[in-house]
Amino acid sequence: MNSYSIGHAPHINGGNGHTLSGLGEHPASACRIAVIGCSAHARVVVDILEQNPEYHVVGLLDSHRGVTEEVLGYRVLGSDEDLPALVDARICDSVFVAIGDNWVRGQVVERIKRSTPGVRFITAIHPFSQISKNVVIGEGTVIMPGVVVNTGCRIAEFCILNTSSSLDHDSVMEPFSSLAPRAVTGGTVTIGTYTAVAIGAVVSHAIRIGKHTVVGAGATVVRDIPDGVVAYGTPAKVIRRRNPQDPYLGDRGRSVPTHASPEAPAFLDSVKLLRLIPSADAEWNMYLSRVPHDFFHRAEFHRVTENCANGKAWLAVYGNSDKFVAWPYLLQEIVGFEHQATANLRDITSIYGYTGPLAFGCNGDEAFLLSAWNAMLDAWASQYVVSAFTRFHPVLANHGWVPYLRNDAPPRNFVQESVAEGKTVGIDLQRSPQEIWHGYKRQLRQALRRLFDLGISVTVDPDWRDLDQFVRIYYGTMKRNRAGSSYLFPSQYFRELKESLGEHGSMIVARSGDDIVSAALLIEYAGIVTVHLLATDPRFVELSPSKLLLHEAQAWARARGNRVLHLGGGRGSRTDDSLFRFKSLFSDSAYPFYTGRWILNREAYDTLANERRTQAERLRFTVADGYFPAYRAPLCRAAADRTDTSADSAQTEIPLRSAAWQE
Repeated sequence: MNSYSIGHAPHINGGNGHTLSGLGEHPASACRIAVIGCSAHARVVVDILEQNPEYHVVGLLDSHRGVTEEVLGYRVLGSDEDLPALVDARICDSVFVAIGDNWVRGQVVERIKRSTPGVRFITAIHPFSQISKNVVIGEGTVIMPGVVVNTGCRIAEFCILNTSSSLDHDSVMEPFSSLAPRAVTGGTVTIGTYTAVAIGAVVSHAIRIGKHTVVGAGATVVRDIPDGVVAYGTPAKVIRRRNPQDPYLGDRGRSVPTHASPEAPAFLDSVKLLRLIPSADAEWNMYLSRVPHDFFHRAEFHRVTENCANGKAWLAVYGNSDKFVAWPYLLQEIVGFEHQATANLRDITSIYGYTGPLAFGCNGDEAFLLSAWNAMLDAWASQYVVSAFTRFHPVLANHGWVPYLRNDAPPRNFVQESVAEGKTVGIDLQRSPQEIWHGYKRQLRQALRRLFDLGISVTVDPDWRDLDQFVRIYYGTMKRNRAGSSYLFPSQYFRELKESLGEHGSMIVARSGDDIVSAALLIEYAGIVTVHLLATDPRFVELSPSKLLLHEAQAWARARGNRVLHLGGGRGSRTDDSLFRFKSLFSDSAYPFYTGRWILNREAYDTLANERRTQAERLRFTVADGYFPAYRAPLCRAAADRTDTSADSAQTEIPLRSAAWQE
């Protein structure tokens, strides 16, 4: 344990309180920490945790942030409601609640203690703080750079000692209390539970400040302050009463961008035929009803992503109900970068699924398609879009109008590239059961016979009664396969997905006795059944029960009159990896798969990409090659540091559905 003053070390209650200065590789025994919060306070905490090689931050949890966001290079994994599943899957074993408001921090801690009993609350101490002999520090407390804590002090659980604050000898900070930057106390001071001493305040010797009290910035406290008040001035005087939950750090509400104003009006005057329809508008699905589409295109599916991620869903429609191009997409804020030139920039991506544009009544009308493409580009430019990415739908083959965009559009220097291809696997359900069986590879048929003999049962559950079990197994599967954090959907996602799918969603479950050994979420729509997510209990991986699960899924889907069971493709749409080979056991039917990638603002794109690489280097990581957009590329270990490059590579591909399930 390092000393925080010459020759002495503090006594830490709970959590792993000792810190070693400097960054380095995390030992196998390192605490895997989920940080609660994404505010500026949380960023400071993350910076402190990074300096301890025995601490390993796995990600952030914040109910006000989307799972696509990042802070200091760490992905937002969901909210604190997702902590039990993350702990159960051994993705994390510790937590730090990095919330500056004392009352809110207390509420979150109590909620975590109820939902995740036994989780470890760690302590964060900056190596450039000075902590004297016989100091006791409770779990969940953060001590920031420049802090001085003198001998005999007792700091309880979940306190904050902010930058350059000072706690003199034999003083006491009760649970959930805080000292703001440059706040100073004399000796034998007591600061009550949930009490905040603001910036630059000075508390004289032997003073007691009550519970749920706020001492204002710059105040000088020369006499005791009671419970539940606000005190300001020199000398400090009580100016009013306060309730425990009253905010004191400014407005706790978060500024959520509204996309009503620069998105639409800027281009409607010049492009009269283009409209942007939000997901709450019934017109979205009205347009879809006129053209073949999948559930992934629908407004309700996009609303699930809107509610769980950082973004606003739009359906861009060029034309009218008799002839149109409709393009659903998610417009995202670009956050987590320091460069001022990147302020207010956005990008476009697909929701998690197969979408892409849809065209109605446009066959042979190249001029109309070209006008639609140019109108889309003008709309995106007015939305301050840096880059755009989409996945096309392999079964619907809606990439067909892209050649018009590539070959016939006039040169526009902000368009970089359009499509990349691969393959996905589907089972033709219009064949007879015997033809489907004989279409399986021989080793698959042999494996299925063994599974039949083991008595594993498979049932379809349209009510998703085993959803909680599925989520637990799913997180375990992601952990086992070292999947990127973009696949760690918050529990809210699964609940809202069930609600949005309605009769179009089912769960299929394989059991051995009373144990669920494998399960999948199926989306059934317009003759296409998609295996959206699949997971296998780690205890039964060697049995490969998902083979039987998918066999029964095709039988169920065929019996209901569907035409294809879509299994998806390999990681990053590759055809040379184990996941694609696994799926190919079921069918030789392969659909061409395309993604669209465009850069609309080259200068901003390069600035963001360079900053992303700088972030990675600072954390001793590299960014994934070939990822689009490059400024959102996952971080991965440098090649020299990898112990399993094949597993690491699964994290560095474009996050397609195909990487989301594998035994």
